[in-house]
This record gives sequence, C-alpha cells and structure tokens, in this order.
Amino acid sequence: MKKFHFTLALLAMTQALGALSAQAQSPSDSDLQALRFYMNEANDLAVRSEVRRLQLRYPDWVVPEDLATLQQIAPDEAVASIYREIRSGNFVRARTLIEETGRATPGWAPSPELLAALSIAEAQSSFDQAVSRGEPEAAIRIARATPELLRCERVNNAWLLAEQYQAAREPALALTTLNGVVRSCSDPNILVATLEKSVAVASLEELAAMADAARAGAPGSAQRLTSVENRLRAGLQTQPRPLASATPSGAPAAFDASAGALSSNKTQRPSAQPPLAPSPRRTLSGGASTALSQARTAAQRADWSTCLAASAKGTSPEIVSQRAWCALNAKRPMQALNDFKLAASRSPTAEGRRDARYGMALVMLQLNMVDQAANVAATTHFSDQQRLEVETQILDKRGVSAYERHDYRRAIAYFDELERLSGVVRRDIALLRGYAYLNSGQRARARVEFQAIHDKLATPESRRALSRALH
Repeated sequence: MKKFHFTLALLAMTQALGALSAQAQSPSDSDLQALRFYMNEANDLAVRSEVRRLQLRYPDWVVPEDLATLQQIAPDEAVASIYREIRSGNFVRARTLIEETGRATPGWAPSPELLAALSIAEAQSSFDQAVSRGEPEAAIRIARATPELLRCERVNNAWLLAEQYQAAREPALALTTLNGVVRSCSDPNILVATLEKSVAVASLEELAAMADAARAGAPGSAQRLTSVENRLRAGLQTQPRPLASATPSGAPAAFDASAGALSSNKTQRPSAQPPLAPSPRRTLSGGASTALSQARTAAQRADWSTCLAASAKGTSPEIVSQRAWCALNAKRPMQALNDFKLAASRSPTAEGRRDARYGMALVMLQLNMVDQAANVAATTHFSDQQRLEVETQILDKRGVSAYERHDYRRAIAYFDELERLSGVVRRDIALLRGYAYLNSGQRARARVEFQAIHDKLATPESRRALSRALH
C-alpha cells in the first residue's frame, strides 16, 4: 500500500479549515469509502482533496500521518459468518455475505482459500444430490469438473464415482477411478476398502496390479494387503499368487486428472507420470537434501502445507519442482506455475526440464490457459503418457469452448480428434457431440449418436436427446 505523508503545513491548514464546522466526530466507514478508493488508485490529488472535505465535515478528526492505516480489512466475524454459511450449505447466503463484506470494506477481497472452500462445498452438495437422485451422468460431470472432490481425504466420493460409472455401464472408467485411489492414497484402510470394491470390475490381472501398487504405496502394510488380496482371490476361486520381492516396475496406470485427485503417495503428482521429484542425479548439500526429503515425506501424506514449508527456502531444481507439485495440490496454481517455470529453466537434466514443463501445462489447463498449454506441449518432448494427458485435456476444453460459442462444426472436430487420440469418448462429451450435430443441421448423425448413448444406458437425458433428434 502506498503511504501518503502530509506536511505540518497541510495538517495545520486542514485543522484550521476544520474550525469552520461545529460537528465533532470522526468519519464512518461509509464516509471513508471514497478516500479508500482514491488511495487504491494512487491518486494523490484526489486523496488530498477528499481529506480536506472530510476534515471540513469532521473537525475533530485527526488525520493519520500514514493513511494506509485507514484501509480496512474484513472483520474476522464477517469471514467467520461466511464460513458458517458454507458449512450449513447456505451457499447463496455465503456469496451474498462476500459481496456485502466487499462493499463495506473497499480493498478487501475473499481469499483463495475462502473461494475454494465455497466452490468445493457447492460441488460436494451437487454431487451428493446427483447420487441420491440416481443421476450418474450428472454425478460424473460434477466430479470431473471438480477434481478436489476426489482427493484422498474425500475418498468416499471416489468410491461413489466408481459406482456411478458402473451404473452408466462404464466399468473401465470405474476401474480407472479405483486404480487412481490405490495409486494416490497411502492410508491402509483406504487401500483395503478400495481393493475390496475393485472386485466388481477388475479382472484377476487387474486386481493383482492394484494390489502390487497398494503394497508399493504402503510397504508397512504389505502383509495385510497381501492377506486381503488372497482373500479376494479365494472368493473368486483362485489360488494365491507368488509375489516378487521387487517393487513392480513401470509407470503407474493412468488416473484421469480431471476425474481424480492430483496427489499420489509415491510420486506426489498425477500418478500416470514418472516421479514428481526424480531421484537427484547430482549430490545435494546436506541441508538441501534434508529439505527435499522432508518435502517428499510430507507430500506422501498429502500434507501440502508442510511440504511447502519444508521446501520454502530451497533453490535447487529438485526442491523447486517438488514445491511446485505441492503448490498445485494445495490449490496455489500461480505459485505452482512460477516454480515450474523456475525448475524448467534450472534443471540440469532433460527429464527434469520435461517434467517441469509438464507441470506447467497442467497448471495452465487448470487455469483455462489452453493456448499457452498448447504452446508448451508443442515445444516439449513429453513422454507418451504425458502427451496423451495434456493433449486430451486441450481437445476436451477446446471442444467444449467451441460448443459454448455455437461453433458446432469445430466442436465436432475437436471431439472426434479426442476420441481418436484417447480411443474412447465420455458419455457427456458424446452427448455434446450429438447436440453439436443436431444444432449444425446433421440430424441423422445426431440420431445415431444419441441412439448409441441410449442403447448403452437409457436415462431421461438420453431419451430427451433422442426425442429431439427424431422430431
């Protein structure tokens, strides 16, 4: 905040002018709104003029030497009230309080944490309602739009999402969701429950792979997890399998970042990729090595604030990269983006630079900076899985954006390319593509698209779409 200092002469003049008024009180918050506005605009002339006006009206008011002290912050009680409304599910009232607090306290803005709490609570409520109403498409759409719902601390949402995919006759996506839980969470109780739920959609080979991933993520509970796996195999009338002593090799199975948590207990980032902060190829100093170890340990617990604190002073590319992933998981995308850029410019290895640029692309997509993310993708030699993840998100966002602009033919082109690249098309995207056909005059193709969706799972949504294409 710019400080405004006044000379003794100005103070004497304003006090003399103040004698013209007999009113003896100080300006209220409402009276100070114009002054605060001019201060925020750094308009010195207007500030001085407004001070004179206030001094005339309130002669006993002592003008502070530093006007910055007049800038008002949001009362603690107002913010506490907003959080109470959020916890009570009164989201409209919470937004009203935010607006009222902003009007009453110029210069105040709701913190990112407050806005995130409101957004997540609204999404959670909508998700719960969709599940209760038996509307799997709506529940899936909400979960994919709000990855925060699928973090390990909200694991029940991920389990419910898997059930919604099963209800929508998408067992592969249900398995992907459960796989993401196993590869993202380290709580043994969560891992056991997820393995048990996976039996409904996993083959023996897939169950084995998930159990291997669970043991690798929670080695201290390996015996318990093996016992659970053997019990599940026995239920399928299959003998226990011999286990190799080594940790399974290869990258973990993909967990769609738009439908799952951005946390992984082994890699501390989207689990379809190599480790978030790869093992250093050069020796770090004792302090730097300790900080990196502490940050990684915290990230394994999904303790993002501790991870950020441990890595706050680090300057090595490895620590900066780890801090960036923790910032991304902590919902601090701008900090994450800056650290990813720094890590990409400093990393001594091609792999380190590539992984940092991958993180940059993910943050940009989260911020809807689609063109910038596409530019990063075009100039980076990503791994196959990284490129698939980034490019499918780009196509998804561009297709939806084109549809919302009523550019239906371009939307169809993006959705077609998304299907070609990923090999599948989500039900919500298929519905959008069908409506894009319909709105662009391709009624016959719309009918084929909607019929395929309806044949797979008949819902009021698919019936309504098919009816529109037939009439």
